[in-house]
Amino acid sequence: MAASATGNYDIGRRDLSRTEKKPVKHLHEEVRFFVWAWLAVAPPSAIWFTGMIFDIKLNHIDPSTLSDASVLWPVMLFFFLTMLLVVEFGSQSKFKTGFFTAWLQMVMGEVTLEGLYQRGRGDR
Repeated sequence: MAASATGNYDIGRRDLSRTEKKPVKHLHEEVRFFVWAWLAVAPPSAIWFTGMIFDIKLNHIDPSTLSDASVLWPVMLFFFLTMLLVVEFGSQSKFKTGFFTAWLQMVMGEVTLEGLYQRGRGDR
């Protein structure tokens, strides 16, 4: 029974006994790795880039004198890791596995593309 501001109503939920376990969706290990890698690298690189911009402004450095886009490497790293993370989440959502794991399994002939789609539909 669930309570609301207007009163009590039943939304079809039942209490789980001690022996029953609620199914929990887990991320594939590869996807979890990319989440932790993004959390470890992307925010510090964004902070680093912000600090470099403030340093350029404080020291009155002419931006045209900066060569080889040395100031932009944190931005490029941030977007590269974000793209990898989005690809991994998409693969987790569609195939219930990591992108690179799915690709490797297909190359090695362990599973076909249809098999990957079946795996993704199996948990729904």
